[in-house]
Amino acid sequence: MDGTSAAAAGTPDEEPPLGLSATEWKFYKFVKSSTKGVSLSEHPPGMDVTEAHLAMNTLLKKSAIEIMSLNGENLLRAIDLKDAEKASKLDEEGRLVFNAIRAAGNVGIWTKDLKKKTNLHMIVLNRALKLLEQKHEIKAVKHVKFPTRKIYMLFNTTPSSEVTGGAWYTDQELDTDFIDSLKAACLKYITARSFPRNETVRDAVFGADHEHYPTATEVRRFITESRISSIELSVKDITSLLDVLVYDGTIEKKSPFAIGMEDFSDEEDGDENVQWSYKAVRKTTSRLPVEALTEVPCGRCQVFTFCSENGPVSPFNCEYFKVWLDW
Repeated sequence: MDGTSAAAAGTPDEEPPLGLSATEWKFYKFVKSSTKGVSLSEHPPGMDVTEAHLAMNTLLKKSAIEIMSLNGENLLRAIDLKDAEKASKLDEEGRLVFNAIRAAGNVGIWTKDLKKKTNLHMIVLNRALKLLEQKHEIKAVKHVKFPTRKIYMLFNTTPSSEVTGGAWYTDQELDTDFIDSLKAACLKYITARSFPRNETVRDAVFGADHEHYPTATEVRRFITESRISSIELSVKDITSLLDVLVYDGTIEKKSPFAIGMEDFSDEEDGDENVQWSYKAVRKTTSRLPVEALTEVPCGRCQVFTFCSENGPVSPFNCEYFKVWLDW
């Protein structure tokens, strides 16, 4: 068991990691025990204010803890000791850049924002970035929304779907063929479950109380079991795909019968936990005869009453009529 594991286990002869004193290690564990962070005035039980302040300042210098702002209040948050050890071996500029990139997490940070955050000159910043890249501490990634920007994150961090584009992007390019094939498969599955199989009745539909339309979870299960996609797709991915089909007008969303109107919210994310079901929209051709008057602009013209040979609007200067004739 290494020093860090032994310390975490709380053995009697534990060796505090990163060259920390017993007081500093106690303060670090106190900060780490809080997921939301601790205020600057708080300190571990049995530790006086002076000891706590000295330990806090030392840990801040060693990049083992950091100060963050939450709802206008400054709080202390513990940093992973592996990252703290890496930062402690860097010079002042390198440590500033490393900590700023680490804080950005898996969304990364743009060089322009990095310059503002560190307040370093561009030459100094570029030198620090180059050194950190050579040491394999950080890496540059491409952002699908901002392909010209250089985004940095820690070397072993997996970029978020916001950066890579998720399942719909391949090599930073939108994979339209993959999306179209999945849309077609989803539509076929939903259509098969949207209408009864009754060959004797034309355009047969289910009754209003029918509840067995497929949900996004069921569509995902179908895609997975059919091995249509070699990429692992989440329910959220499938939902975004079904939303496109809704906007295309090929399917419609149906709320579960068990839910009441009071369970809905006007907020954009109010229906996150609602298991929507989906029904295909059957395309029907009109059996009504086409009237010639409804086909020409005159049949639905809003200024028809003003239209005359010598009036403000006439067939000779009518823009709608001209477009219709050209078409």
